[in-house]
Amino acid sequence: MTPTHLFDAPDRKNERDEPCPLCGNVVRLKHTGHHSFWGCSQYPACDYTQSLHESGDFDPQPLPEQCPECNAGLLLKKGRYGFFIGCSGFPECHFMLDPTAVKETTATIACPECKKGHLQQRANKYGKQFYACNRYPKCKYAVNDEPVAQSCPECGWGVLVKRDSAAGVRLRCPQKQCGYKSEPL
Repeated sequence: MTPTHLFDAPDRKNERDEPCPLCGNVVRLKHTGHHSFWGCSQYPACDYTQSLHESGDFDPQPLPEQCPECNAGLLLKKGRYGFFIGCSGFPECHFMLDPTAVKETTATIACPECKKGHLQQRANKYGKQFYACNRYPKCKYAVNDEPVAQSCPECGWGVLVKRDSAAGVRLRCPQKQCGYKSEPL
């Protein structure tokens, strides 16, 4: 069977059982280049589309809070890495929050780079924890180890980080050019 005949297989279903949620017509499998998706058969009158790889649609849900940067409404949205809270004024306003983020229980540590924000615990898409400035994307300062609100005695940088070593836990300067490390705690 050649690649062009894959879409013509007799057991292949090119229509979805559910009708278009916008107009009620048939939803068919569509192909553009190397991409396939579900699309309404009444295109261009109806522009409904859905990715083949999504398990379901999720419409942004309005929240009662306002964006602290532009006072527009906040929305609960679904993105590539899961749910997040974003400003309804996007793309003019890029304010975002992670609704699953751990609430801060420790004292806030000022960001040593921008000196306006503070460091908060975050997680990357694989679940690894790190600490970054809460003013991201305006400030992109981040460290992988837990920060401590102490200045470096050698270079004066605003924070030190806790790091495990063979001798025990040490405080280290996150600046690569400094290299300061304390005695084991």
